[in-house]
Amino acid sequence: MKNGMRNSAETQLRTALRTLKKPLIGISAISCIGNVLMLTSPMFMMLVYNKVLSSKSLPTLAALTFLALLLYAFYGLLEGLRGKLMARVGITFDHRLAPTLFEATLKLPLHFGPHARNHDPLQDLAAIRNYLMGPGPVALLDLPWMPIYFAILFFVNPILFLAAAGGALLLVILSLVNEFVMKGTMKSASQVHAATMTILMDARRNSEAAAAMSMGDDLCKRWGSGYVNTISHARDLADHASVFGAISKTVRQVLQSAMLALGAFLVIEGQMSPGAMIASSLILARALTPIDQVIGHWRSTSAAWHALSRLRSLTSKLPKATQQQHGMPRPNHSLSARDVAIVPPGAAVATVSGVSFEIEAGDALGIIGPSGCGKSTLVRALVGAWPTARGEVRFDNALIGQYSPDALADAIGHLPQSIELFDGTIAENIARFRKGTTSEQVIEAAKMAGVHDMVLAFPLGYDTPVGEGGTTLSGGQRQRIGLARALFGNPFLVVLDEPNSNLDPLGEQSLNDAIHQMRQAGKIVVIVAHRPSAIFAANKILSVRSGRAEMFGPKEQVLAALFPRIGQPHKPSQMPGQQSGNTPVVQSGLAVASSNESEAPVAGQTVRLDNSATATVTSLDATRAQRANAHVS
Repeated sequence: MKNGMRNSAETQLRTALRTLKKPLIGISAISCIGNVLMLTSPMFMMLVYNKVLSSKSLPTLAALTFLALLLYAFYGLLEGLRGKLMARVGITFDHRLAPTLFEATLKLPLHFGPHARNHDPLQDLAAIRNYLMGPGPVALLDLPWMPIYFAILFFVNPILFLAAAGGALLLVILSLVNEFVMKGTMKSASQVHAATMTILMDARRNSEAAAAMSMGDDLCKRWGSGYVNTISHARDLADHASVFGAISKTVRQVLQSAMLALGAFLVIEGQMSPGAMIASSLILARALTPIDQVIGHWRSTSAAWHALSRLRSLTSKLPKATQQQHGMPRPNHSLSARDVAIVPPGAAVATVSGVSFEIEAGDALGIIGPSGCGKSTLVRALVGAWPTARGEVRFDNALIGQYSPDALADAIGHLPQSIELFDGTIAENIARFRKGTTSEQVIEAAKMAGVHDMVLAFPLGYDTPVGEGGTTLSGGQRQRIGLARALFGNPFLVVLDEPNSNLDPLGEQSLNDAIHQMRQAGKIVVIVAHRPSAIFAANKILSVRSGRAEMFGPKEQVLAALFPRIGQPHKPSQMPGQQSGNTPVVQSGLAVASSNESEAPVAGQTVRLDNSATATVTSLDATRAQRANAHVS
C-alpha cells in the first residue's frame, strides 16, 4: 500500500516556478558579463578615433584589434551558452509540470463539466516552455543593464543622457499603448479560436453520424463561420503588429540619427571628442536594444504571461491533495451511501438528492429508473469520479476520501455508459495501460468477462489494435472489452452502467455469468439497467425516480411492488447451439414500465435504509395494495 501524498497541481506549479530561480540567477550572471563585453565595440571605436588616428601607431591598432577579437569570441561563447541554458530551463520546467497537468486535464470534465473545454493547461504549458526557450527572456535579462548604459552616457555628456532617456521613455510608452490596444483583440481571437476547434473536434468525433445523415455541408458552414472570424482576428493582429513595428522602427532610427547629430554638435562646440561621439551612438544603440527586443517579442511575452495566469487560476480551483498519514487498506466488506446529494460539475442544481443504501460483499445491486433520473450520476459518485455535495459514500465504513488513489485504482472497476477505448491493443486496454502487467492477468480478466474466445478470433488476438476510440471494433465488442477492463486487477467493487446496451444474447449470458462469478468471489457489483436481463444476477434493487431513491431492498420484493404485472426478469436466452434448460428471455420493457407515470409510487411513500442482509422495502404491503386498487379501478 502506498501512503505517499500526491501534491496538488497548485503546489507543483509553485515548486516548478521556484526551481527557475537558481538557473535564472546563473543565466543573469552570464548576461552581466555579456553586457560588459558589449562595451567592446564602442570602446574600440573611441580608442581608434582618439588614439590610433592621432598617433598613427600600427602596433597600437594591431593590439587593440587582437584584444577586441578575443573579447568578441568570448562574448560569442557566452551568448551560445546562455541560449542553451535557457532552452534547458524551458524543457525542465515542462518536464516538472507536464505529468501533473496531464492528470489535471483528465479531471477537468469531472470538476468543470461542459466548461472544461475552456481550459487547456497543456497548451498553456507549451506556450510558457516555448517562451522560455526563445529570445524573449534574454531580452528581459538584458533590460536591467539599460540604466547602466544611460549612466555611461551621462558621464560622457549629460545632454546625451537626457536625449537617450527621452527616446527610451517614448518607446516604453508606445509598447504600453500597444498592449492596451491589443489586449481585447488577442482575448477575442483566443476565444474564437477555441470555439472553432471545439466545433472541429465535435465533428470529428461524430463523423460517422455526420456521414450517414449528410450533415457534412451544414457542419462545414457552422465551422466555417468561426474559422472566418479566426482568420479575421489573425489579420487584425498582423495588421496592428506591422503598423506598430513600423512606428517603433522609425522612432528608433530617428533616435539614432538624432543622437549622432547631437554628438556632432557637441564636437563642433568642443564639448566632446569625435571618438566619444561615435562611441555614444553605439552605446545608445546597445541601450535601446533590450527595449527593441522586448517590444519585438511583446506578443510572446504577453501570451506566456497570460498562460501562466490561466494555470495559476486553474490550479487554484482544482481540489487540493490531502495527505494520507495512515491510508486505508483495500476495501473488502461493504459499500454504503448515506443521504447522498450530487451536483454535476458546472451545474448549480442537484440532480441526485437523499439517496441512501448499503450493500455488502457478495451483493449485486441493480439500479433502475427512467432515463434522466440520476442513475449514472449516482454511480459516478460511487466510484469517486464526481464529489458529493452532501452525504457520504463509504467503503468498509471509511469515507471514500480516506483511501489513496492507488488503493481505489485497484479496488474499483467501472464500465461507463459511453464506452471509450484508447488507441492501442486489446491487451493494453484490458490492462488499463499499466506497466508490468502479465499476460496471465489480462487473460484472467478476459475469461471472467467471457471475451477470451472472442479476442482469439481476431487474427492478432490480444495484440489487435482497437484504433482511436475503438473504431475498429463493433459496439458490442467494445462493450465486452470494456467489461474485461473493469474486471482487470480483481477489483472489490465493479460498477456497470448499461452493460448490455450493445450486447447480443450470448454477450448478455456472459455478462450474467461474470456477475455470478464476482458475487461468489465476494465482490460487490452495481448495475445500472434499462433492460430486465441486465439485473437477472442482482439480488437487490434500488429504484430511482427524479433523483431520489424510490425503493431499495431485495429484488423480488421491489420488482413485485413496482411492476406487479410484469414479474421478475428472466435469464437471457442462449444462442443456438448452447445447452438448453434455461428459461427463455422475457423481453419486457423495464425502462418503459419504470417511466410510466401510472406506475409511480404513491404520494407520501418514504424510503428507509435497512443495513441488514435481508433488507425490506418500506411500505411494501401498502404499495402493493394501492397499486392493486389502482389497476382494479
